[in-house]
Amino acid sequence: MASLTVIARRAAAVVAFVAAWGCDDASGPGSGIDARFPLDSWTLMQDFGVWNESWQGYHLAEDAWADGGDPVYAMADGIVGGIFVAQGYGAVMLIEHRFGDHFVTSLYGHVSRRHGFEVEAGEAVSEGQRVAYIAEDDEDGGAWPPHLHFGIRKGRYDIEGDICGVWFYVGYTRACAEITHEEHRSLWLDPGDFVTGRIELAKEPR
Repeated sequence: MASLTVIARRAAAVVAFVAAWGCDDASGPGSGIDARFPLDSWTLMQDFGVWNESWQGYHLAEDAWADGGDPVYAMADGIVGGIFVAQGYGAVMLIEHRFGDHFVTSLYGHVSRRHGFEVEAGEAVSEGQRVAYIAEDDEDGGAWPPHLHFGIRKGRYDIEGDICGVWFYVGYTRACAEITHEEHRSLWLDPGDFVTGRIELAKEPR
């Protein structure tokens, strides 16, 4: 599994998920389908699903240009799962969302520890709420310029999961005996299609 340091406590998130979503009620918070891009403007740097030779995998997010310190917003109502420092990301935030009886988890990579976070693990957030800031060039996990890595994984937030021995929320696909690159890519949604309503979530598995 990739190097991972927890910034926000996970226990609070577990309690909050149970309290907010319940076990069977499909009409809880976040049951609407509204979603938005998490920056004030959205200019693609790298699209979802493209093959990246450097990382030898398909890109599992959309990367959008931004300046260090730009605000990052929750794409939809949800519960903050966790905030971490992860290899290649710098800091990364994960938020679980419920749309009817389906769940997705949004990922915000290359966010700033220096500028601080507006929320913590277990906290309920609203669509468009400011949650973080873009990392400065010297704290975003690599040699690339400041940007946001915005991914949407099918299913509930799961910090314990891994694929091919790496973290569930890795930025590029992996392939091994258990899964192909294409199968790994299919576990994620195209953020642009999702936000603009071109994906019918009811057909996606829980």
